[in-house]
Amino acid sequence: MAGTIVVGVDGNERAERAAETAARLAAATGAALHVVCAYSREQSAEVEAGGERLTVSVSEESADIAARTAARLAGLVGGTVTSAAVHARPADALLAEAERLDATLVVVGNKRMQGIARVLGSVPAAVAHHASCDVYIVNTG
Repeated sequence: MAGTIVVGVDGNERAERAAETAARLAAATGAALHVVCAYSREQSAEVEAGGERLTVSVSEESADIAARTAARLAGLVGGTVTSAAVHARPADALLAEAERLDATLVVVGNKRMQGIARVLGSVPAAVAHHASCDVYIVNTG
């Protein structure tokens, strides 16, 4: 297979399970892994912690989530693992990164594939319908 596998994360356990599956697929096929965390709007806030004022931004937190996941999975993959935060809706971010990297596979969890979300649209459904490469939908339970 080789090429690049793209997977989306958002910091929750189900997305981490999909990312672990993507890492195992990358390791088995010799593909690179690219971890993406999408954010829909840029916001920042100043918070006080331990007597210090810190600025927290959605884009930086998203980049941190993707980077932490990529670092954790690097040992499983054994090859190239990259990460990015993308300012877009989750499905659009995955599709754009897959297109940009000429990915061979996009891995998504089946979160929100049940009930009304299945009819109205979900990240896995949107990716499966619009990706220019193969899509693997992980049962994240």
